[in-house]
This record gives sequence, structure tokens and C-alpha cells, in this order.
Amino acid sequence: MRLYLVLVLLFTATLESKAQLQLNNLDELLQYADSHAPASLQAKILPKMAKQDMRVQASGLYPKINVFGTADYYPIIATQVIPAEVLGGKPGTYLKAQFGLPYIFTSGAEISMPLISFDKWAQVAKARASYRQSEWSYKAGMELFHIQLIQTYYQALISKEVLKLNQENTETATELSRIMEARYKNGVVNPSDYNRTINLNLDVQVSGINASKQVQLSHIALDSLLHTKDSIAVTEDITAFTWPLLTEAGNPAERAGWKEADYKLQVAQYALRASKDSVLPKIALAGRYAYNFQSKFNNTGNVQFDVANIGARLDFPLFQGNYYRSARNKSKLQYELTKIDIDKTRDMLTQQQQAWYDQYNAAFMKQNLMKEKVKNASENLRIAKLNLKEGVMEFDEFNNIYIEYNRAKIDYLQNLADGILYYLLSTQKF
Repeated sequence: MRLYLVLVLLFTATLESKAQLQLNNLDELLQYADSHAPASLQAKILPKMAKQDMRVQASGLYPKINVFGTADYYPIIATQVIPAEVLGGKPGTYLKAQFGLPYIFTSGAEISMPLISFDKWAQVAKARASYRQSEWSYKAGMELFHIQLIQTYYQALISKEVLKLNQENTETATELSRIMEARYKNGVVNPSDYNRTINLNLDVQVSGINASKQVQLSHIALDSLLHTKDSIAVTEDITAFTWPLLTEAGNPAERAGWKEADYKLQVAQYALRASKDSVLPKIALAGRYAYNFQSKFNNTGNVQFDVANIGARLDFPLFQGNYYRSARNKSKLQYELTKIDIDKTRDMLTQQQQAWYDQYNAAFMKQNLMKEKVKNASENLRIAKLNLKEGVMEFDEFNNIYIEYNRAKIDYLQNLADGILYYLLSTQKF
């Protein structure tokens, strides 16, 4: 029985060790996401689909070969009246000429190839532009996905630092409770201050539960983005950030969304061109070979012969209701809509890059002030702890210093997280 329990524990430990995904830095997170996250795997399919569509459109310019076969039965065979003298008969009389036999079997091959087809050429050019657009659409989608990952990742790191702060507060609250309880037993402390000390300790415990919950929620958010069943452990130290100097906002024209917009415009242009060219003449080369076998199935009178032709076909569309005009007008409207959408996209990307740059600079300018506040608040808390032990400080004064320290620490951590996030967003090559 003991051996069985040992084996079960070892097996469970092995499963737990395999079920943890450790992320040491952001690069590891992004590499894992690119390889395993469903959002990444789905986005990679889009360019492949567009490439196949491009090949489908291009195939319309290649020769088309078709093999066919037919079998027909004519209960009434087509006939025509012709002058009898053609066949040596009596002038002024007529004969009925029957065309073919009732059972007709045909097999053969057809070949066709467009020579001049302006609209097909435009459609192929549109498909190529769509393929290039899909490549940049994939990159733009991955960029948005990476931004989500970065925000969630650093939210997990800041939650971990807040949990560390709560552990520090737990030690402080425990020591405070010990001191105040001793004073309370000796009758040298106001009972209300003693009760407030108990409540402060309870508040710290509640904050610890909330901090742990935020850590778990941030890990769940990461797990949702990565779609992994493994437990996630983030080990990076957020406080190691060195605050680089940024002198200008990132170039929005280098963003994938900007390049995607360029190709969207090209696609709309080629679509408009294809709709205009659809009314132009089309010339195609065509050829056909057929073998005919005709029979009555009475062992007599079977007919066999070959037929072949090669030539050119001209198609010149003249009228099909309002089809061509409506298609052209729709393409014009789509082109105008695309231009407006592209302007909006470029304005949004430009404003976004500038906002990220401004927010990083604001965090950069505050970071030394935040450090100084934390330093002073930490020193005040250290002095307050000593004074409290020596009995020369009341609870209200200590509590104010304790609150100031926590506020300064939280503000520092939030500013640090903002600085890292906006620096990455301003400089990351997604």
C-alpha cells in the first residue's frame, strides 16, 4: 500500500512538472504564442488562402483542355427536303434527306485559350495585390495579438509585485499587532486603537487575497490568449527596467496596418479597372476534335467519321440590362470607401504612435520622482516602526505613514509598468 502511494505521488509530481509553462521574458512569450496560440495559427492560414485564390485567377489565362463524350438516341431524326435532281432524280421532284442514324456516340477533346481579355488580366493583378494585402493583414493581426499579449503579460508582472508588497505589509501588520496587543494587555493603549490595529491586519489579509486573485486572473488571461492547458509561471523581474531615452515617436509607416492599407487601395483600384474592362472585346483561341459513331444496331449501315476545327472567337458585350454599369458604379463606390478607410487607418496609427511616445515620456519624467517618494516613504516607515516599538508614536501617525508608503509604492509600480509597456509599444518591431 505504501509503495502504491509513493508511485501515485511520483506520477502526480511528474504530471505537475510537465504541466507548467515557464516564461522568463517577453521574447519567450511571443515566440511561444507565435508557434502555439490559435490566433497565430489561424492568421497564418489567410495568406495561404489568398495565394490559392491568386492561382485560381491566373489559371484563367492558361489553355483549357476538356475531354468529353456523349451518347444520344434520336427517335425522330432530323430530315430536310432537297431537289431530287441533285442525286440524279427527276427534275421538279424532291427527296427527304435524313441526317444521321438514331444511335449517336461522340467522343473528343476541346481546347481554348484567351488571347485578349482585359478584365481577366485586371482580375489576376487584383488577386496578386490581394495576396500581398493578406500577408500584411496577417502581420497586422499578429501585431494586435502581440499588443494584447504584452499588456496582459505586464499586468501579470505588476500583479506579482503587488503581491510581494502585500507580503511585506503582512509582516508589518503582524509586528504592529504584536506590539499593540502587548500594550493593550498592559493597559497603555486606547482600546479603539487596538481594534483599529486588528482591522488593519484584517485589511492586509483581504488585500492579500485580492492580490492573489489578480495574479491568478492575469495568468488566466494569458492562458486564454495562448490557449494552453499548462499552468503559467512568469519569472521576469519588472524592476530591472533601465528607462532608455526616446527622442521621437515611432514611424507609423513601418506598421503592418499602414502597409496593409496600401495594398487595400491597390486591390480596390484593380477591382475598379476590372469592372471597366469587362465591357471591352475578348478574343480567345478555340479548337475541337470529335469522333462520331452512328448506328441502327442492326449490323448494317454504321457510320463513323472525325470532325475537327480550330479558330478564334470574338466576344463583344453590348447589353445585359444594367449589369456592367451597376458593377462599375459599385466598384467606384468601393474604391471611394476604401480611400476613406485608409485615411482613417493612417490617422489612427499616427495618433497611436504619438500617444505611446507621449505616455512613455510622461512616465520617464516621473520615474525619478516616484523613486524619491518611495525612498522617503520607506525611510519614514522604518522610523515609524522603530518609534512604535519604543512607544513614542501613536497608531494614527503610524497608520498615515503606512498608507503613504503603500500609495507611493503602488504609484511607482504602476508608473514602472506604464513605462515598460509604452516603451515596448513605441519601439517593438511587431
